[in-house]
Amino acid sequence: MKRFLLVLGLLLLASPLAAGTIPVDAYRVRLTEIQARLRSGDWIGARAEARRTLDDRIAWPGGTVEPDASVLGPIARAARPAEADAAAPRLGQLVSALSESREDAPVAADPKLLDEVRSRQALAELPQGGRLPEVQDGGLLAALAGFLKPVADFFGDLLERLWEWFLDLFPEPGQDGSKLGLDLKTVTALVVGLALVLAWVGWRVLRRRRRGAALVPAGPAPLPPAADDDPLSREANEWERYARELAAAGRHREAVRAWYHSVLVALYRTGALHHRKGRTNWEYVSAVPPGTPWRAGFAEMTRHFEREWYGRDQSDAEALRESEAMALAILAAVQERAA
Repeated sequence: MKRFLLVLGLLLLASPLAAGTIPVDAYRVRLTEIQARLRSGDWIGARAEARRTLDDRIAWPGGTVEPDASVLGPIARAARPAEADAAAPRLGQLVSALSESREDAPVAADPKLLDEVRSRQALAELPQGGRLPEVQDGGLLAALAGFLKPVADFFGDLLERLWEWFLDLFPEPGQDGSKLGLDLKTVTALVVGLALVLAWVGWRVLRRRRRGAALVPAGPAPLPPAADDDPLSREANEWERYARELAAAGRHREAVRAWYHSVLVALYRTGALHHRKGRTNWEYVSAVPPGTPWRAGFAEMTRHFEREWYGRDQSDAEALRESEAMALAILAAVQERAA
């Protein structure tokens, strides 16, 4: 991990700096190291070293020159091991030439070779006025892309190393073909196939859930529990409709309460009873004058409601029918008297 952070920091900090000048011996040592990495199969390390070397200049007798891009360029741009290995012969020739020139030192460099290297780096003739030739660039985006290129190259190398590590997990095929050999296309096909199977299974599960939810009868959408506890949360006719919806959904005990609330609200609205917070149901019964025709029915319905609501966990259909019959009789008598 420390090595990874160090390499990332060097890539981010070194790219904007000016290229340094190295002696010929250091240049030859770098080329030898690149050659050794290629021979050991570390083409990614050879590519990184080639890129680093291309950023420097070489102190050559009679002046400074740039590294030979015709040899190091293909290695620095290699995207596969075969591309880097293809440049190995020319790299070997360059290393041999530098080694021979070192053995012959301090003989002056071959002017012909020096002119050839300089000709590759020659700039166009300056126009009059001392201005450099204008270069067509891509503007800010191109400059930003060039600045971030070392970072992108680093992460590209990292992904390639991870991919090679992943492929190394699988055994390579032997000559007899007894072992399993997987390449990029095979692994990609397996991953895509597995993703399709998982997507199909997920689709089937969602489809079954939707079908199962559709088969369940949807009951009424009740208000919050506090609203059902308050008789004044609905009008009398709304409580009647709500009671029938609860009955259709099989919620008999709640339907019994709805019928009782419809009677209370009807008595409030006609003035037969006056709502007062904190009053019990039996206090409302005692508030009805003794001569009222529906007083006995109201007392019986109150007794029936408290037995079903407070005395039982569930109510059956027969108890619901009794509650509905008593409620309709009281509502009819109240409406007749109000008329």
